[in-house]
Amino acid sequence: MPLRTTVIGSYPKPDYLEIPDWFKPPYEVRPTDYSEYCKKTSLEELEEVLKKAIKDVIDEQTELGIDVITDGDMSRENYIFFFCRHIKGFDFENPILRPIRNGALKAHLPRIVGKIEPCNEDDWAAKEWRMAQDMSRVPVKYTVPGPTTIIGTTHNEYYSNDEELSKDLIKVINKQILGLVNAGCRSIQIDEPVFARNPDVALNYGIDHAMKCFDGVGKDVVKTVHLCCGYPTHLSDLQSYFRLASKLDEAGFDQIAIEDAHRHNDLTLLKHFKKSQVVLGVLAVARSRVETTEEIRNRLSEALKYIPAERLLVAPDCGLGFLPHGILKQKLQNMVKAAKSLP
Repeated sequence: MPLRTTVIGSYPKPDYLEIPDWFKPPYEVRPTDYSEYCKKTSLEELEEVLKKAIKDVIDEQTELGIDVITDGDMSRENYIFFFCRHIKGFDFENPILRPIRNGALKAHLPRIVGKIEPCNEDDWAAKEWRMAQDMSRVPVKYTVPGPTTIIGTTHNEYYSNDEELSKDLIKVINKQILGLVNAGCRSIQIDEPVFARNPDVALNYGIDHAMKCFDGVGKDVVKTVHLCCGYPTHLSDLQSYFRLASKLDEAGFDQIAIEDAHRHNDLTLLKHFKKSQVVLGVLAVARSRVETTEEIRNRLSEALKYIPAERLLVAPDCGLGFLPHGILKQKLQNMVKAAKSLP
């Protein structure tokens, strides 16, 4: 049977959308850069250009045949900071430079200087999703950063330990997720790329906390969690997915999204997912070489030895923000063709 396809999150922003972005050279965007952009751009102007960018991204994904799409993170400087800007307790005006991702890079991070609480703005995520869904004839998935990844990409100066901080983050994430559900969103993804880097934290409380973000969400909503395998030159332990698989499968997520293109897994890993669907990454997002339809099909055929087709979906490894547009389009075309060509 043909396999269903999706994307993970980001898309490269078009040239006419000048929002400061982690994916644009020189890759040293500070939180204050986005703040300054918003100050000098009127709300009307920003909304107009955002609508155009979102419509262009949605139309392209739909024309390519992607079954479940995203808005490409068009409004976001990155998927973590944008969400945190809607939370009380963060200081974006006085960021701190520090290493993140187990030393993979240094970044200017917002500081947590007070108790994490929702801002007064109601259901802002639902409004953003609704704008995208109204432009689309296929389902639009909405993505939010999980507690562990927010903690790993910010600088905590207020909470005595990460687990307590995570508990407060659950509350604000859950509020927005419930707003999304009430607005009609039926596909929501929690991004927790750092799980594979910190499997002990994930096993101790991280996976449970990510699932708690979906408290109150019914069975009619697809609940996805996405895990990276690491940065190209700073990969996580190859056994991390194996360590996490069973707990992820039992946690209650409908879909577990994992990366397999940049670094192949031992696909017996898929046997550990007995309940959940698996979203398998088949496109490397940090390499310009375009995977052929045949090699994608061959990898998917191998995966189907360990998991039934009705529980396997196909996607890029991660967000597509770093890829040149022409290369991105070729990759997605080949991915869709391979997924739809399987018997």
